[in-house]
Amino acid sequence: MADKLIPIISDPGEQATVDLIDGACAEALQLIQQSWGLGAPQHCRIYVMTSWLRFVFQSAPWSWRILLAPTLPVWGFRARRTWPISAAWTMRYGKRVAIGVKPPRLLAQSDRRFGVRMFVEEKDMPTNIRRVVCHELTHACSAQLQLPAWLNEGIATVTVDRFAGKRTILTETLNLIRDYQPKAPPPSYRELSRLSGESFVYHAVRGYWLTGCVEEKCPGFLKRKFSQDWQPRTIERAIAIELGMQPENFWSEIDAAVVDHFEKITM
Repeated sequence: MADKLIPIISDPGEQATVDLIDGACAEALQLIQQSWGLGAPQHCRIYVMTSWLRFVFQSAPWSWRILLAPTLPVWGFRARRTWPISAAWTMRYGKRVAIGVKPPRLLAQSDRRFGVRMFVEEKDMPTNIRRVVCHELTHACSAQLQLPAWLNEGIATVTVDRFAGKRTILTETLNLIRDYQPKAPPPSYRELSRLSGESFVYHAVRGYWLTGCVEEKCPGFLKRKFSQDWQPRTIERAIAIELGMQPENFWSEIDAAVVDHFEKITM
């Protein structure tokens, strides 16, 4: 474990997954630095995750375990609900960041009712594992920024595109961005976990397309912003101003602007 760029913890018999994770780490961390100016996460470990309950208690410091145990009925319900559709989780315990990644056999068994509506299909499981590692490392590297959920997911998915060298979200999801109603500020992670169907897919891909639009129209803006001393609640206002939009109308108008931008590119 000591020779790993980031320590990887697993059960015996999971060495193939450990090798996949380890092989993706250096490439992903370099890309994250180049894209967003974010350094490697401190106090980070990656776990080959075969059980949501075991992962949480194995990765948490002892002081957190004391708090987690009596509140298990509260947070455990949400964890059980998201486990079937999740490829990986990133948890933050104070300064410690823990990433859990499902091995290929469990990833292949995941419930894909949302994924098939969002992602370009990739049948090669090792490739999927590498992309998952890239996605979660982006979360780990940006954890201290306390980004809103939409931007946190947006930069992670855009980073995976760059890691893969191609778009990994279905272009058809732009139709949903254009047509979905009501137009409103995006949900928090807790609120997102309660959504289903079209609402979940819409909010899951909205951050990706918006982040991609900001990157293309204002190259380097987010990277510069992340390097500054700023308050998380100001980022959406700053993005609106950078795009030449009125902050008070941002969430009611941004979807149309994003769709217009990408449709012009593909025409």
